[in-house]
Amino acid sequence: MEVISLNFEDVLCELESVLKDATFLSIDGEFTGLNSGPDASPFDTPAQYYSRLRAGSMDFLLIQFGLSVFKFDCNTNKYSQRSYNFYTFPKPMNRQAPDNRFMCQTSSISFLTDQGFDFNKLFKYGIPYLNASEEEKLVKRLEEKQKLKEENNQCLISIPDNDRPQLEEICSRIENFLTSDAKELIIDRCNSFMRRLVYQEARIRWFNKLRIESKIENTWNCLSVQKIGTKEEEEEKEKEKREKEKLELKQAVGLSNLLKKIVESGKIIVGHNMLLDLCHIVHQFFTPLPSDYAEFKTLLHGLFPRLLDTKVLCQSQQFKEFVSSSNLNLLFDIVKKPPFSIPEVESVEGRSYSVSTDKLHEAGYDAYITGLCFIALSNYLRVTWTPFLGDLLITGSPLLSSLFNKLPIARLKDFPYINLVGNDPNPSRDHIFYLTFPKEWKHGDITNLFSPFGGGYVSWLSDTSAYVGLYRREQAGAVMPKLSKGFQYKIQKYTEHQATLQTEVSSKDRKRKLSPCEKADDAKNDEKSGAAENDDDEWQVATGKRRKKRKEQATTGKKAFEENDAWN
Repeated sequence: MEVISLNFEDVLCELESVLKDATFLSIDGEFTGLNSGPDASPFDTPAQYYSRLRAGSMDFLLIQFGLSVFKFDCNTNKYSQRSYNFYTFPKPMNRQAPDNRFMCQTSSISFLTDQGFDFNKLFKYGIPYLNASEEEKLVKRLEEKQKLKEENNQCLISIPDNDRPQLEEICSRIENFLTSDAKELIIDRCNSFMRRLVYQEARIRWFNKLRIESKIENTWNCLSVQKIGTKEEEEEKEKEKREKEKLELKQAVGLSNLLKKIVESGKIIVGHNMLLDLCHIVHQFFTPLPSDYAEFKTLLHGLFPRLLDTKVLCQSQQFKEFVSSSNLNLLFDIVKKPPFSIPEVESVEGRSYSVSTDKLHEAGYDAYITGLCFIALSNYLRVTWTPFLGDLLITGSPLLSSLFNKLPIARLKDFPYINLVGNDPNPSRDHIFYLTFPKEWKHGDITNLFSPFGGGYVSWLSDTSAYVGLYRREQAGAVMPKLSKGFQYKIQKYTEHQATLQTEVSSKDRKRKLSPCEKADDAKNDEKSGAAENDDDEWQVATGKRRKKRKEQATTGKKAFEENDAWN
């Protein structure tokens, strides 16, 4: 079902009960881009991978959110499903709401266009949203607006001479309005100061005879002047005004209200390669992603305590023989054939997709087939590996319990996933070395250097540095004795280089956390010591305040290779 701003509130009410009765939910997202920063290195750590994702992907937008709700009926032993395709766009509902900026990646926009994505519908009818901080600020602004209105009833503003003619002209129009049969007078193109003057004059000249409110017409700030009715009528209008403000706030929060309900439901959430989807969901609808990796895992698990990724599932030992690709559409083709089968799933009219209609890369459809893949894979586990459990719901399978809260990392060579509820896998990287070399070196120079040890996989970091992972891991112990004394290059064990990076990160964090007094004390100590140290601008401090420029400038972070792996 397509969901836009015009029917979102009705769908949100519908989902109140639908989410409560769900067995599991499946999700998917479409974005304005994937990555604007340096590509991840195959030998990054999960923390480094997350840092790159956070820095390079969060300026793009999630613009389509797919949700499929699957419910198992114990009486019929069948599933039913409802699927929704939400267009979402942060269009400000009023001048108090944030006016966001975002990035687009031409390849992503072109790809979505080829898939039939309707950008006109997105920009005109996309469902707005606010994260928790933005919602809090908007509520505060509304409260301040009400407070300012109350204060204006007590404080008089002096009228500047140059504003008096316009004010008198407006007051004359109001006087004529009071003697007419008109129900409303619109005073357009008033700046904020003139509006305050009009409020003040109306209280003085026509106390308890007029109600004046700000409104926007054709993008202009206007004043709406209305005659005051009876006490009961005014109380009713004030009540309507408060209800309207609540509704506008709810509409501004928009799709975030749905994500809150999903969190409150506590249901199992299934996705396919969904780390990027989840990062965007947290960042756009809840709170900006934290810089600390451990804090991110805690935050994500706190919001969604039961996550299951079909990419992790199909890469497990039980499926390696049958699943040749974990790409979603290829996986869907695989589970249609023996030894798997797509179960019969009852569709709710007007709320569902069909396997006979291919709408790949529409978020709602991708969420739907992700749910079907999950059922097919899980049913195979139940029938083949745990037949003694009978008709136990797939979500209760003991084989699945070990796969919860593990999210795949597509680009790292030896980290299959990150673990939200424990330590990440800790593969040995003793066969990996960090190499720095002259800018003139090519790929062949590096492979020749490591050819006596069986060669290795070269992962370029810059024009003058790379990681090299040996193909023959047993040769790792022979590398340093033979290569450590080279003149044109420098070589370091991977673990030692990572320790150096961690020290640098800790040092930068400490600098950020120092108070101004502490920084001043540190500067004094540095001057007294007279030791040569590098500052953040790549200068070398000699003694006191005298400086000399470093001879060797830091290398740029220019990318020297293409990363071809797609983020499926």
